[in-house]
Amino acid sequence: MGEVRGPGENPSAKKGMEDQGGIPAYRLTGHLDLDQIASVDPRTHRSMKAKGVTGFDCDQWIDAQGRTLRFEQRMQVHGMQGGNKVAFGEFGPVETFDAPSGG
Repeated sequence: MGEVRGPGENPSAKKGMEDQGGIPAYRLTGHLDLDQIASVDPRTHRSMKAKGVTGFDCDQWIDAQGRTLRFEQRMQVHGMQGGNKVAFGEFGPVETFDAPSGG
């Protein structure tokens, strides 16, 4: 499927609206290869590579404010199926902060 993209960027990634604990959420799905992970997080790349992971499938549910409500990933680890499921809730107020200085 290629990389996970935002709504409107890749029709195969869009799975539509689903209810998540009473909150309408937009579901995206995709696959990240090990090389794509390296460009984002080298440490995670090294750890996954050592475990025989070649990539992972994932699903993400995003609410109308752009917040992730749920994230799931599935992968083969040392030849066995594994995965992670994370749910988020009770969001606080939006925080604002200044960008770091260039010096």
